[in-house]
Amino acid sequence: MSVVINDYPSVKDYDKYKDVSKEYVVSSSDGKVAHLINYGALISKLLIPDNNGQVADVILGMKDLDLYMNNGASHGSTVGRCANRIANASFVIDGVTYNLPKNDGENNIHSGPVCFHNVFWNGDVISKADIEVMVKASNIAGIPAVDGDGVIFTYTSPDGTSGFPGNLDTTVVYCWLVDGTLFILYKGETDKATVFAPTNHGYFNLGGHNSGALHKAVVTVNADKVTKKAANNCPDGEFIDVEGTIFDFKNGAELGQVLVLDHVQTKNSLGVDQNFCINDCDGSYKFASRMEDCRSSRVMEVYTDMPGVQLYAGNHLGGDDQKGDIPYAPYGALCMEAQMYPNSINVDSFPSVVLRPGEVAYHCCGYRFFNK
Repeated sequence: MSVVINDYPSVKDYDKYKDVSKEYVVSSSDGKVAHLINYGALISKLLIPDNNGQVADVILGMKDLDLYMNNGASHGSTVGRCANRIANASFVIDGVTYNLPKNDGENNIHSGPVCFHNVFWNGDVISKADIEVMVKASNIAGIPAVDGDGVIFTYTSPDGTSGFPGNLDTTVVYCWLVDGTLFILYKGETDKATVFAPTNHGYFNLGGHNSGALHKAVVTVNADKVTKKAANNCPDGEFIDVEGTIFDFKNGAELGQVLVLDHVQTKNSLGVDQNFCINDCDGSYKFASRMEDCRSSRVMEVYTDMPGVQLYAGNHLGGDDQKGDIPYAPYGALCMEAQMYPNSINVDSFPSVVLRPGEVAYHCCGYRFFNK
């Protein structure tokens, strides 16, 4: 497996960003290729062959750096400090109330205007041996062997950024695993109690990034329940059993069953935008979900140590700034975001997202690709 580093400069401000923005091309031993850029520590291309050797770019994205910097969809980005929603854009740690930007009605979503997905990270190549050391230090059981060198991104979010406490040092490692998985390992450390709940916000379409709506894609989710959203679109601590509902994907079902507007949980979101609670979550690397393409042989599975996976079907996609010539449209992709439960910081019964000084937090997500 190899890593190639290229310049990824701005089109409009070339001189300003020519020494800042970089692209990293990471290839697996079996021919899968991920293109990463250090703006947002994001995945910009993901080239996956089918069983006939035909290669498609299966992740949505933008044409260039300028568009990534002005896009609100977080295409392929690392998201944090806290992914998803925080109700009323506020939370309390150790008796202190912290107020965040309200950028989703009265809520905060994806941490606000200055966060992981819209800053430049420091990037470098990391050896297979050093990745293996980090994986061992994470104590996350069940991660398959590393396929070769990868890319390491680092960023320090200053105390008070978007209202969050503490200087938060975050590391994100991308590499391929021997089973065809694009693996992401997150590491966080802080000097003051804060929130650490990252995710990757990749929009996937296994037929190709601009191959159209996914109503017929077959989705499986290892979840018997979802977190119930209150009227403010945030989980309130209650759950919905998926059995017999539109959220029942335990044995595989077409995605179209949740792309409906007549259900109280999907109406305001214009389709599915729901956290599924992974069964028997114990902090090990565990199967969360699967998507099978109805037009090709490609299959993608998601694995994680985190307790939730958010299904979001690109309900608000649109515009003409996408890579390629065919405009994106609603339901033209599926995000399967491995995550902590949304609004966990405000729901005591949810798994904790608080990171304290002296602690080192690790989380991971794997996107495994193969052909049926």
